[in-house]
Amino acid sequence: MWERISNDFTKEDTPYGPGDFRIRNEQILSMKLTNPEITFKPREERSDPNRAEPTEAWMGDVGELVNRRTVRILAGNIEDGIERRFDERAQQADWWLSPDWNTLYLATGWADRSINKPPGQRYHPQLTQLFKSTDQGESWEKMRWPEDQNITALRFIDPQRGYLIGWGPHIWRTEDGGEYWEEIPVPTGARNPENERQRFDLVALGQDDVLRMAFFDEARGESVIYSLPWGEDEPVFEVAIGDYGVNDIAANEQGEVYILARKGRPMSLMPREQLVHHPSSVWHWNGDQLAELHEFDSDIVGYALYITPEEGLLFDGVNEGSLLGQDVTAVSYDGGADWMIENEGRSAEGGYYDTRTGERWRVSGYSLYRREIP
Repeated sequence: MWERISNDFTKEDTPYGPGDFRIRNEQILSMKLTNPEITFKPREERSDPNRAEPTEAWMGDVGELVNRRTVRILAGNIEDGIERRFDERAQQADWWLSPDWNTLYLATGWADRSINKPPGQRYHPQLTQLFKSTDQGESWEKMRWPEDQNITALRFIDPQRGYLIGWGPHIWRTEDGGEYWEEIPVPTGARNPENERQRFDLVALGQDDVLRMAFFDEARGESVIYSLPWGEDEPVFEVAIGDYGVNDIAANEQGEVYILARKGRPMSLMPREQLVHHPSSVWHWNGDQLAELHEFDSDIVGYALYITPEEGLLFDGVNEGSLLGQDVTAVSYDGGADWMIENEGRSAEGGYYDTRTGERWRVSGYSLYRREIP
């Protein structure tokens, strides 16, 4: 059952949005991407009284609006509210928070959308930055990083050891807290010579400290998963899953791998109207054999898969067959044979599942809710 914890969660930070938040006891940390606030002149000050007019000229310029997007790190507690501890212009960002809450890494990407693209270029050049904090975001260090090397994802084992993943795709590894980064070669099939910003379909770090990457291999005509155990020099082929797009991967400490996939090529390769009747399913890979554990109804689309503290499987998704879209969870405690499916109601503004504590958090209309999924 859901328990309401707060009626005005992060309400004081505007424009409103809980961001990608974490909660430990009563403490809150959140990484929030936000658009600039837009205000409008009163009717008597407008050039046309019947037409809304922004207070400042830049508020009506699409390029300037995109340029003024920012990322914030918010901190505080549920009872007293939050404060901003970091603010930087960014149109994309990702972060990692250590289990003890002391160390944070933050990667940002920003491109000037108010200017024309360079001749012959498909994209605006992007400025990438990497930041680190070792005191829960109170102070920050800007780390050495090439500005033209994009970072889209961070996957860390602990504050000293981790990976950065960027367009190309590229993978970099550190074992000294980001002082030095070593580039790891990626599988040839993951690259697209016609797209310099090619990405993996998914990159996941398991409880076994193995980094796994999934992508649709055009040469094979199927989705494949490669694995990179810590300390190895390059990823190796692990398993192919056929005509499916991989949405998530979860692996336990023993290296048993569970895969959340959707029938058909990855969504990025298919028009949305062709995604009808492409059901989500959960698969198991034990290192020798790949087996489909369960296929969900086509209306239920899975986005995340977790291993709960009691070794259950938690499926997180949306029922797209409903008029407004309903959040859905499904839990299995017998290895994926039987599932208890629950409708959690209208899609939330934010939420996450803590695999260490079994707490599931949900924000809807300023209200924060909590439930236990052990």
